[in-house]
Amino acid sequence: MKRILLLLFIGLTVLSTAKAQFPMGGIGAGKKVTVTGRITALIIDSATKKPVDYATIALMKAKDNKSVNGGLTDEKGKVTLQNIAPDQYKLTIGFMGYKTKSILVKTTPEKPDLNVGTIYLEPTAGNLKEVEISGQKALVESKVDKLVYNAEADITNAGGDATDVMRKVPMLSVDINGNLQMRGAAVRVLINGKPSGTMANSVADALKMIPAEQIKSVEVITSPSAKYDAEGSGGIVNIITKKKNAEGVSGSLNGSVGTRSNNGAFNLNAKTGRLSLTTSLGVNQAYPQNSKVDMLNTYIDKNGQTNILAQNGFSKWSRVGYNGSAGLDYDINAYNNISTNIKFNRFSNGGPGSTDIYLNNNFLSTNTRDMDMSFNNMDWNVDYKKTTKKEGEEFTLSGQLSRGRNISNYSNIFTKPNTPDYTVLGDNTGKNNEYTLQADYTLSLIHI
Repeated sequence: MKRILLLLFIGLTVLSTAKAQFPMGGIGAGKKVTVTGRITALIIDSATKKPVDYATIALMKAKDNKSVNGGLTDEKGKVTLQNIAPDQYKLTIGFMGYKTKSILVKTTPEKPDLNVGTIYLEPTAGNLKEVEISGQKALVESKVDKLVYNAEADITNAGGDATDVMRKVPMLSVDINGNLQMRGAAVRVLINGKPSGTMANSVADALKMIPAEQIKSVEVITSPSAKYDAEGSGGIVNIITKKKNAEGVSGSLNGSVGTRSNNGAFNLNAKTGRLSLTTSLGVNQAYPQNSKVDMLNTYIDKNGQTNILAQNGFSKWSRVGYNGSAGLDYDINAYNNISTNIKFNRFSNGGPGSTDIYLNNNFLSTNTRDMDMSFNNMDWNVDYKKTTKKEGEEFTLSGQLSRGRNISNYSNIFTKPNTPDYTVLGDNTGKNNEYTLQADYTLSLIHI
């Protein structure tokens, strides 16, 4: 019993001593404690009364503008700033398209948490005058039913003609004579989706008359739809020419000079409102080329004698051509458009030449010749196009008049000693008139 009373006395003595050393109830009771809180706010558009999400919030001390905290509003326009010591602050709210707004806020140790409430941001009165977004198409695009080569994106086409462009188009090949093939077979060539009398006469010559600067893109249609005529087993090649849509008047002049061929191109475009006008002219001229002609034929006549017929001579061949177009395009409204375009061209080649004819090394005669082959074509199109709000739905009504003239003139004068000259003349003219009326309705059932 005495032992228990002794232990109680010792414990009370220790407790009273500790209390005397640490007043106010315990260890560290005299140390200053920092109280922090939070500031919340709701940011609303003053015009639409909708929340402004991702607005920038900055909290700075009012006395020295020192940054303390910050954040972004959520999708509901709310923002919460944590761990804010009691003080007087300036709360700044900013977002693109709105006027920046600043308000004074104050928190105290007694009330460390502050709900600022709703803050309305006022949209700025100024509007952007113009926004220009520029980009560049891929050089080659692969689509569902065709392959597209964007010639205007290839700067190496400058100064050439359509033949040079075709050599760069995938799946197409051009032989030494300028003939165009796909998969080893002949193709049908269209200009802006329509046939042309220029291509009907000679594709190789027609391509040389189209400057590369006038070509926007080339479409290689490997699986033609019912919209196209069944002509050309290899497929269809559609040459799209450039069309300017910018307001005002613009034009360009390009040319190239070489030792064998010269090219020139001129374009003029004008647009005002819904009406646009386009004109173009291209010229191709090749210097006369001297070609030597040597031919040797061996044959046996009816008497069984072997004879040698030799021909030695030259020809001076030249070629020149031009093509031009003029078009008008008018947008009746957002869904109806009418356009008309006329294309004309002329191409000619030929020149003089002379050949000496020998039979068994004995001079027989001289053939002095001159030849001029040319063709002239005119294509006139009138097109109406109607689209709808439904993507891929389109109705077109097109009419086309094509007129062509092929002319071949030649003369051969045979000169033989002690014999009057013998002259052969030729004058052949071919005419072709074609009238086409076509209506197409297109509806895309599958959208990718």
